[in-house]
Amino acid sequence: MALLVLAMAAVAWPRPVTRVFAHASLVGASPANNETLRRPPVRVVLHFSEALERKLTQIEVTDNNDQRVDSGDMAFDDSDPTLASVGVKVLPPGLYFVRWSNVSSVDGHNLRGTYPFIVLNPDGSYPEGVSLEAAGGSTTSGGQLLPNNIDVALKWLALLAMAVVGGAAFMLVAGLRPAASFLEEEDHRKFTDAAERWLIHLAHVLIPVGFIASALLVLLAVNRFATSTGIVSYLTEVRTGRYRLADLLLLMVALAGSDVLFLSRSARIRNAGLAVLMAALAAAMLTYSMVSHSAVDAGKFWSVASDYVHLLASAAWLGALVMLIPLLRWARKELDEMQRFLLLANAFDRFSIIAGLSVMAILATGTFNGLVEIPSADALVDTTYGKVLLAKLAVLMPLLAVAGINAFFLRPRLVAAVDGVYQEGAGGTEVQRDSWQRQLVSLQRVLPITIGVEVALIVAVFAAVGLLTQTSTATGEVAQARAEVAAATKYSQSVETGGLKLTFDVAPNRVGLNQYDVTVQNLDGSPATTVTQVRLRFNYEQVADAIPQSEAILRRRADGEYREIGSYFAQPGNWRVQLDIRRSDGDDVSRQYVLGVAQSQSASAAKNKGTFSLPFTAFNWNEVAGAFAALAGVAIIIYRRQLRWLEQPAYRITITIATALVLAGAVLTFGVHTHTPVQDPSADNPVKPTQESITRGRELFAQNCVVCHGAEGRGDGEQAAQLSPSPADFRLHMPYHTDGDFFRSIANGYPQSAMPKYNTTFSETDMWNLVNFMRSAYTVGASQ
Repeated sequence: MALLVLAMAAVAWPRPVTRVFAHASLVGASPANNETLRRPPVRVVLHFSEALERKLTQIEVTDNNDQRVDSGDMAFDDSDPTLASVGVKVLPPGLYFVRWSNVSSVDGHNLRGTYPFIVLNPDGSYPEGVSLEAAGGSTTSGGQLLPNNIDVALKWLALLAMAVVGGAAFMLVAGLRPAASFLEEEDHRKFTDAAERWLIHLAHVLIPVGFIASALLVLLAVNRFATSTGIVSYLTEVRTGRYRLADLLLLMVALAGSDVLFLSRSARIRNAGLAVLMAALAAAMLTYSMVSHSAVDAGKFWSVASDYVHLLASAAWLGALVMLIPLLRWARKELDEMQRFLLLANAFDRFSIIAGLSVMAILATGTFNGLVEIPSADALVDTTYGKVLLAKLAVLMPLLAVAGINAFFLRPRLVAAVDGVYQEGAGGTEVQRDSWQRQLVSLQRVLPITIGVEVALIVAVFAAVGLLTQTSTATGEVAQARAEVAAATKYSQSVETGGLKLTFDVAPNRVGLNQYDVTVQNLDGSPATTVTQVRLRFNYEQVADAIPQSEAILRRRADGEYREIGSYFAQPGNWRVQLDIRRSDGDDVSRQYVLGVAQSQSASAAKNKGTFSLPFTAFNWNEVAGAFAALAGVAIIIYRRQLRWLEQPAYRITITIATALVLAGAVLTFGVHTHTPVQDPSADNPVKPTQESITRGRELFAQNCVVCHGAEGRGDGEQAAQLSPSPADFRLHMPYHTDGDFFRSIANGYPQSAMPKYNTTFSETDMWNLVNFMRSAYTVGASQ
């Protein structure tokens, strides 16, 4: 039981109290945490890491006396389900608190938190007796890196109950009934009746346990809501609640199916009840996958499907093991020695197929899920999800070892011994027959022990699975850490020009919605009162002429203070922003700023991704399809002996298909040249892609590169036909290589090609200028 303790020990993992990476976590806010404002906000806008259940999301703003000062008009953004806001009354100078609570619409987990902000006096001083130190900072509760112990235990019981009963029913249909087909009709009836009674006992005990566990999860979830949403509203109007309701109803249907199996005397009706039992439990397990971490973001179809297959395969393995228990007991009491060992050999032969295919599916889908949820190798040890996954693997390894002993050592010895002792014409000396007989007696003692160990280890694995489903993913933890850093950064610059002091602030300085603030002061620090207009003009410089110029007239908030909120940064990259100040007592003042704008957190994750997209970037579709094709071929080859019932031509065709699958998988995985788009291709470029840099790069390209690569970078220049290999088509290569890759190719040439070295011809800056031109001119064409 040490390994079981190891898996459950993760539940007691030390829990940090200073940082929380829970599910729909707060990653951005306006006003921000601990922000000091010269003017009170009109609305409080919060940005979370996951989509929100609107009925279960609440934002309140209170003063230092805990009196509400918000207007209660909660609002959400249809274009961004992670945003929520509330209006605020006119706030006098003082200390205020934003208190929020939410429930993720993805996994149904709740979270709440508080953070302070201060409205300053009109002169910019702190109100008397008010400081951020006294406010106590921000807090978050209701969700942690690790979930509550009770949630894990209930999820474990619910999953375990469904898996045991559903897998046992499958083993009855696919394993035990066919294994007993050689018995006389009366013995066959007695055996199937005994197996069905065992399944009914399991269903009548475990399905109610699973129902109660699922119902308690619903009650706990509703009890934690900060809103007035009740159980009925949660189960009928909230996404996660509707799946919970479906789960409860399906468990009731499954229990009804087991009752039909128990009460009916008709074999046809009993089979119908068994089918209802299996189908209802399979559908109930799907509801858990639909509200798991797999249902998040792009490619969720494949993630959910993989998670569901993983759960079904685990259930088939565990249920098959559980059904071997009545087999051993009944065979020992009811059958003579020969029939007993023949039945055991047949049953274990079919069990090995179910277990073997289940193991393959578990390993394949587990690897797939790991690639989805673990963004890097470091995250496996640096995140809580990764540590829990390692605990699961620590239990899985000995489980696979025990399963391997059963499948590749004990089962073959059992089949060989049965064949040697009881098969007609088996031959063998008396000594060999005695040896086989002793082997059968020994195996009859050992097999129940190994089966029991295997069951215990799978139960421990399910405990780890229950913990994983409630733990915030490594991807989410890493993404939130990045988002917190990004949300805390903004562009700010102050400069004195034209007799004025200008302060320009942009927050959060990302693609999409930003807040633009301009403060205009006299040189003595007093507000400039003669300003008649403040205008911003936005010019995208990353790709010349790709986006038309736009402008915004800022609204006056107070003397010398101007603000506009809008989506003027449409693409990531360098933007030139021109600030124009018009005043009544002097000449206009202009100032230009160059801002490096990052991709928005949500857009960068979901760009070009859909429901059926590949949910990770570590491998591409060719490699994934190749791996699964090879796995399917290997599975057929491993179990080719069980396919001997096929006619000879069909058997040969099947083996040929298996071989072709392995070869095709190898070609797709290793032989097809593919690339994965680079996420930030200009990260290693020290030269900003200004208009001057791009112009200089265009000149260099025309003088040195057009003759081979062509004016449009297609690799079709005048000399291209004479070259081998052909010059590169930059439209195809730009998305898949960094600026540094191109810089090195320019500096050092391209091996075994006519591409010369330019490190002695161009300066380092000119080589970067050339790269900037190529990036600006040919990136868009790559998608065409």
